[in-house]
Amino acid sequence: MQHIMNPENLRKLKHELRTPVNHILGYSDLLLETADDSGDFVIASLARDIHARGETLAKLLEKGLLSPSSDMDNAQMDGLRDAVRVVITQILETLSSHSTQPGLEGHSDDLGRIRRAADQLMALVAGKMAISKEPLKYWPIHRQCG
Repeated sequence: MQHIMNPENLRKLKHELRTPVNHILGYSDLLLETADDSGDFVIASLARDIHARGETLAKLLEKGLLSPSSDMDNAQMDGLRDAVRVVITQILETLSSHSTQPGLEGHSDDLGRIRRAADQLMALVAGKMAISKEPLKYWPIHRQCG
């Protein structure tokens, strides 16, 4: 069975998914730039790891849902969701494992923003909320029978 999405819903979904991914990429870039300037190898390593996973998320979404064809069968949609969940979980685990590490205090705002973006993306993928805090209407994509 194919998932059918009208163009307006697809546009909204793309935006809702890209926004937290862009936040993850942007704030990890800022952390990396700051770390490189100050010679902070701990935060640089953390930022590189998060950024690499953010790039993986962007590629997964581009290859899957955000490709020109919006028709996906159930197995493809489930596979995309599972792959995205795994990467988000890795980002959250990375943040948690480093949260008590000395030297990160000055970076807590950016790390918090990355965590919130990852949490929002996880909630979107799970179909629990939209970034706008309105009920999610676009993910999971409703199947059209016929």
